[in-house]
Amino acid sequence: MSGIVHIAGPDIRVGARLRQRCAWCGALLLDYALDRIAVPDGQDLTPTTWPAGDLIAVDGYASWIEPHSDGEQLPANACATLDAEVTR
Repeated sequence: MSGIVHIAGPDIRVGARLRQRCAWCGALLLDYALDRIAVPDGQDLTPTTWPAGDLIAVDGYASWIEPHSDGEQLPANACATLDAEVTR
């Protein structure tokens, strides 16, 4: 087990900026400058974001949805299991 697991918060768009943070500790999960994304004419330029509430494992530059069952304990490397002072 490596990296840290975050809880995806809602994605927020302000102007040409789209960000998604961890709902628990505020770590930045995604950060897009929408005016810098190249897409074919007529195609939606909104990039995919993590589903809010899903557990997102982050290890360096790699990130993925951490499989889990509803009601299951958080993994030991989840940000929500860290001392609250560390995530303020």
